[in-house]
Amino acid sequence: MTKILALLALCYAGLASANNEFSDFFNSLEALSADFSQQTYNDSGELLNNTSGYFHFKRPAQFVWQTQTPIQQMLLLTNNELWLIDTELEQASKRTMDDLNNTPLYWLINRPEQLQSIPQRTDNEEGMRWYATPEENQLSFGFKDKKLSALKLTNQLSQKVLIRFSKLKINPALDQDAFALKLGPDFDVIR
Repeated sequence: MTKILALLALCYAGLASANNEFSDFFNSLEALSADFSQQTYNDSGELLNNTSGYFHFKRPAQFVWQTQTPIQQMLLLTNNELWLIDTELEQASKRTMDDLNNTPLYWLINRPEQLQSIPQRTDNEEGMRWYATPEENQLSFGFKDKKLSALKLTNQLSQKVLIRFSKLKINPALDQDAFALKLGPDFDVIR
């Protein structure tokens, strides 16, 4: 009987650990960096575009999402200002912080312990454990080896977006200068 209880306790502990994987990962973060590849599909599953780049994040609210191909664009969060910077067009536009709701960035800025609800484990797919938000435009986080490996979401145009991460670094030393707004003299600034 003791062996059965020990086995049940071990199984429960493993299940509880898996259910807390999302919270454990995001609560342990102060900084994060990775390369990414992003594919966007229409509702028929046809590939619409493919982008790649890198991102850096540092709590409480500093973020760089830099696409390098096919065009160079940057989403920059610094000093509580959100900027979309198009290098090719030499244009920078300030966005409202309200634009962050229901985005992956929202989950980085806020620790799971500060949220009213956290994503719940839904399924295993593509060798990852997935955690999904309860919102209508569901956002899902894919974990592999207890690290964030991918994101899935549906955008405002009902397109499916899949983002895969590589070279993920947890709590890297990031220079404050990495989050500075740097615009050339020829840039048009839209506020």
